[in-house]
Amino acid sequence: MKLPKLRELREAITAVFSRRYTSRFPKKPHKAAEGYRGKPVPDDDWCIGCEACCRVCPTGAIEIEDSPEKSERVIKRLYDRCVFCGQCELLCPQPEPGVRMTGEYDMADYRRDRMKSEQRFNLMVCSKCKNPVATEKQLLSSIEKMGPALAAASPEMLLARQKGIGMGSPPVIKRKYTTRADIFIFLCPSCRHEVYRTEAEG
Repeated sequence: MKLPKLRELREAITAVFSRRYTSRFPKKPHKAAEGYRGKPVPDDDWCIGCEACCRVCPTGAIEIEDSPEKSERVIKRLYDRCVFCGQCELLCPQPEPGVRMTGEYDMADYRRDRMKSEQRFNLMVCSKCKNPVATEKQLLSSIEKMGPALAAASPEMLLARQKGIGMGSPPVIKRKYTTRADIFIFLCPSCRHEVYRTEAEG
């Protein structure tokens, strides 16, 4: 057995009586340094459900799921996949980020179902093909940015505002063929193109 050198003994004794280099985690919560990125938390005042954060998330920690009847959009944030990169906050198109990085990074848990959060948004659906166009909150945010004069040029914007202020949902069209009257209903870009083409040919 090789005996320790005096230098090694001195370092060992010094370490025993010196201040700890590590924290007492998990008995005592560890406070992260200022500017350290932790758990991203959505801001319901600014988040509009536009999917931008989902598209830039490198780990797929943000999932978008529309209800079967296409009336509601659910945004799921899976924190067990999150690497706290901050792309969701950085690339949010809102004037104030719809999601903010916090200093909370100690999120270990024995149950994965507690490692997620959900947001729900009402969807605006095309009256003809029934495909979702955008969330109601996203369209209302666009109207606010465009101003009433520019927004008035789009039937979709007017109908979204009508629903947003409690005047009811846009009508649902059940007829098979497109007519000129369809210009005044809520349509997705593909169906609106078909209506304008029919109008031009008619």
